[in-house]
Amino acid sequence: MKYAYVENGIVKEANRPLPINWNNISNFNLLDVETLKQFGWFPYEYQYCETRPEKWVSNGSSFEITEDRVIEHELVREKTQYEIDAETSSEWDNVRAKRNNELKDTDWTQLVDSPFTPEEKELWKIYRQSLRDITNYESPWIVVWPERPVSSQQFPYQSNDGAINE
Repeated sequence: MKYAYVENGIVKEANRPLPINWNNISNFNLLDVETLKQFGWFPYEYQYCETRPEKWVSNGSSFEITEDRVIEHELVREKTQYEIDAETSSEWDNVRAKRNNELKDTDWTQLVDSPFTPEEKELWKIYRQSLRDITNYESPWIVVWPERPVSSQQFPYQSNDGAINE
């Protein structure tokens, strides 16, 4: 069980286990709930906001101190258009980074001396074009990544982190 410490009607600590020793009281965590409340330690409860806007962000919390517990209420608010735009821009940056890494990792498939048949090379070309077209999606959260072509010969490739992938 988690507890909250209340001093002069103000929650000083919340959502924590009881201390083993507190204010020179040994085995404080073994005291019964009624005694703990006399020292300002109350059972703690967290209540999530029941209704949220479609695009929401946490806006802190508020405390309700009752006779037998402290209840922390989650506060939420609707995101501003600036926050939504910044989040979308950041996600597009992530999509582009992943796409660019995949293009870099597959550059070799288009070289003249790649080990693929003309048909396989064409499949890789189409795959790479699909990667370039990723940014044509309406939203970065609905991107469907194309699957790598299956070739008659599978060759390991080295990813940007240096790992050899089969």
